[in-house]
Amino acid sequence: MRDAGTEQNSHVRGARIQIFVRVSCIDHGPQICLRGQDTGSALSATGVHAIALPDSTQRVVFDKGAFFGESLAMPHWDNGYLLSRVVETYQAGEPNIRLYDRSGKKVREARIWFPESPRVVIYSATVTSDGRIIAAGNAQKSDGAAAPFIALTDLTGKVTNVIQTQGFVPANICRAPDGTIWSFGGTGYDTHSEPNPGDTLRHFDFQKGQIGSYLPRSSFPQHLHPGPEVSAEVRCGANEVVVYSRTARAYLEMTYADVAPRAYHAEPPYGLRLYGFTASGSKKAYGCFSHAGKGGLFYLSFNDVTSTVRWLPAEGTVGLSTRSGVITGLWGSEGDNLLVSRAEDSAGVVAIHWVAPADK
Repeated sequence: MRDAGTEQNSHVRGARIQIFVRVSCIDHGPQICLRGQDTGSALSATGVHAIALPDSTQRVVFDKGAFFGESLAMPHWDNGYLLSRVVETYQAGEPNIRLYDRSGKKVREARIWFPESPRVVIYSATVTSDGRIIAAGNAQKSDGAAAPFIALTDLTGKVTNVIQTQGFVPANICRAPDGTIWSFGGTGYDTHSEPNPGDTLRHFDFQKGQIGSYLPRSSFPQHLHPGPEVSAEVRCGANEVVVYSRTARAYLEMTYADVAPRAYHAEPPYGLRLYGFTASGSKKAYGCFSHAGKGGLFYLSFNDVTSTVRWLPAEGTVGLSTRSGVITGLWGSEGDNLLVSRAEDSAGVVAIHWVAPADK
């Protein structure tokens, strides 16, 4: 058992990752189970700023097909488009990713499929600024074996480039400004249901394949179930890539110039589930958490003295999902604006509002 508050250094391919370990973590190496929920007093002692959401600057009602349908995942906003994806597809010719522009109308779709695959699963998707779709998933082979991939399409939705990520499940992806792809994913399990060794944060190029690999699975508790890549999100900003994993209770950030990510313990709001995440800049991370008709918008508050973070509610946005002011959906960000759904909007979640958080 480690001493509370001690800093451990883990060498990741010649690089150090800073990890802060809590008392209750018993392991055989540094792990992200970091500091328990003792951050309240420290945060209040240093003075936590509050944020609120003013009136919307823009409102768009989107096609309901972006939100509702069989095997449809929650959509998210990226590079000027709302992406909607079908999780499972069982035959060729069926569109499984759709793009909606800021008018709310569908403008493009892709059919991600591979010959002789009885089933294709789309884990995550992103898009280039000109509308080319990038999808990460798994193409099941005829013998049942898995073939994980990251695929790029052209403007007609046809697949033009594929990266095979054998041994790595690209569960969450984002596109960096230089066109490369970052993924926070899983390493799979052995015959004893133990996680395979390997890194969980990886960097890909469509011409070169994998070009970077960070944060070994052993950084997380071995028996964490589901894995850290489940109920997680990755976002690429102008200068950094960030990850939030509700399962692992971890927030990670890494500038593109760094050689390793920095990890923080980030306990989720008690009793609530993650339904949306975005980052609008360095240390500007937001999450939508809810359960059983209650929830709303939260933001991460950072304490650089103790290297801890805490989810705090945005003023007036958390409560019963029927109450005016409560945020019922977080779909992404654009510049300083968050894209949210508001409880008081009679159109429901299909009405997306652009709103810039303001300090109180």
